[in-house]
Amino acid sequence: MRNLLYLFLALALLAFAFWSGIWYVKQKTVTSHHSDLVIENIEKIWKLSTVEARISELYKFKDYYYYDFSPLRKEALVKVNAKVAAGFDFDHVEITFNQETREIVFQNFPKPEILTIDHTLEYYDIKQGTFNGFSPEELSKLQQRAKDSIRTAAIDQELLSAAADTKDELIELITLASKGMGWTVVIEDKKEPVLLD
Repeated sequence: MRNLLYLFLALALLAFAFWSGIWYVKQKTVTSHHSDLVIENIEKIWKLSTVEARISELYKFKDYYYYDFSPLRKEALVKVNAKVAAGFDFDHVEITFNQETREIVFQNFPKPEILTIDHTLEYYDIKQGTFNGFSPEELSKLQQRAKDSIRTAAIDQELLSAAADTKDELIELITLASKGMGWTVVIEDKKEPVLLD
């Protein structure tokens, strides 16, 4: 009887040690992250962002083989939050300074364009069929489609028109700064030069 009691106590102690070990291992879970960062290119830019819009969109994607039923269908519901900036890219503007006439001549003054789209995606629902699943390439394409959709929405919401409305204010600011230093600003478009005092 005594041996049976010792055996029972030994088994209970062994079971307690086993469960304690599992609990300890779960508490000491180690997660490792590794990243390699490479800066490929640094270049000087001269872009002026004049308007910015925040756009949220619910993007639905659905794809199926031949018939629309669960094993052949994949679909995703994605919320896209984006910050879209529009303004002017001065990289192709030619600016010349004429010391004799004290004129600053701007040639090829830019038209407004969308400069940046900073977006994040929140995947709310991804359903994959048995025979139709998402590949990493398809998820990348889904992200690109969502970004293109945001670009279209920004243009439809007349973000470029709002940026174009700031062009006169921008030219007036350049003119006032130049006038304070005794210079005159000339904007040369394809039509004819405009002299600004």
